[in-house]
Amino acid sequence: MKYTRITPQEAARMARRDRLRILGLTVSAILVGGLYLYSTSRSADGQDALGQEAPVTDAPAAEEVVELVPFDRPELLARIEDATEPQQEFLETEPLQEVFAYARLQTRRALQAAGMRTLDAEVSAELLAAPAEHRLDALLLRGQVLDVSERPGVGGASTGWMGSLVTDDGSLGYFIVANAPKLQGDPAAAPSIRRGDYVRIDGLFHKVYRAAVPEEVGSEALRTASAPLVLGFRATPSTPPITEELARALLTLEMVRDDEIAMTFEEGTFDLQKWELMAHAEMVGAETDWAAAPELDQDALFEIYEDGEAHRGAPFRIPVSINLDTYSREVRDNPLRLDRITEGWIGNNNWKGAVKTIKWVGPFVRQDLLREDLDDDHRYVQAKGYFFRNILFKNRSGEPRRSPVFVLHELEVYQPEPANSVRLFTYLVLGATLFMVAVIYLLLRADRRKSQQLHEDMVRRRRRRENREPTTA
Repeated sequence: MKYTRITPQEAARMARRDRLRILGLTVSAILVGGLYLYSTSRSADGQDALGQEAPVTDAPAAEEVVELVPFDRPELLARIEDATEPQQEFLETEPLQEVFAYARLQTRRALQAAGMRTLDAEVSAELLAAPAEHRLDALLLRGQVLDVSERPGVGGASTGWMGSLVTDDGSLGYFIVANAPKLQGDPAAAPSIRRGDYVRIDGLFHKVYRAAVPEEVGSEALRTASAPLVLGFRATPSTPPITEELARALLTLEMVRDDEIAMTFEEGTFDLQKWELMAHAEMVGAETDWAAAPELDQDALFEIYEDGEAHRGAPFRIPVSINLDTYSREVRDNPLRLDRITEGWIGNNNWKGAVKTIKWVGPFVRQDLLREDLDDDHRYVQAKGYFFRNILFKNRSGEPRRSPVFVLHELEVYQPEPANSVRLFTYLVLGATLFMVAVIYLLLRADRRKSQQLHEDMVRRRRRRENREPTTA
């Protein structure tokens, strides 16, 4: 068998070539892994970039639990009598003073935590049937004032307001409050309550009461009826409930205007119109032909951006987009009788124009969409809604931006199917690369062992030759 002698230079060159091969395969494996990680994080980077276009919004903090302080003189409640009509026409002085002082200390949050119910025909019948069992129950009394008068105190000073009202469903209720609302549009006017005002009172049930109501006010049934008496801190302005006919007609939506650089409107300027559109979305939104509604793409956003007036109240289908921010918050008294609504921001990487994000508001409660992780289960959403108006705001960098506001009829979480093919291909490439590195490593070790064995054979033959040469000589 013939062996070829390898020079030290050739051996060094072969070793250097093998090292370069191993280095190249290692770099290839790192590149493949990096590309996979980049593909998974690209959408997250896009979401972060879109988030910079949305304003800084403070999500409502966790609401602390507030409880009613127990009434410290329960023996006075036993002195309240309202079993007969003559007893219902009389207010016991000491129990009234103590309960009224206690009721004035309660906040709306504490009353809601105590299970405050809205006074209607059903609740009123329950209270009239067993008033002693429901003494100091938290009640919401809301409606149109039938009759009202100031309660005189010491020295002629007013100690509050006493009156009656008819609720949304036609039930009768009486009230005593310590404070009245200020007249809207006239800040200099003294607070007062007048006949015909629509007010809301959060308070406590005192007793079944019966009072003389002027003949020109209300019907005969209301003037002769007994009803619950509610004691509270103040009366606040309210609005009648919106009907389906009004929600369908959208009578005041044409009064809405978009923000312009030269003129921006204060928050709350178009609240009435917003509630009207929200009522439309809640009550008759299912009647909209959403299949025929245009998709909110870049071209549609450009048209809305340029001329919001032409698209006011128009329906749009919002495609699968990124949920940038979603939170639910409490709202003041409103014609939809909602305690909470949900607001948020949506972005889409396909919106390349001047508008990259939109704001939305919905007449529903979704407290499960608050973003805490970039890759959570509600990262993507799709929706159906109506365009309301364009607003001006400053993004997180302090730059002025313009964004459309939509009132949503429906919001759904979109769960994308996992890309198993891409993931499987990546795993195959990584596996093949690791297998090739392992094979080359084993081949190099085998070659090294073979070279070592060849070297040892050459040494043994040379020694045998050296041993034979002296003997032959």
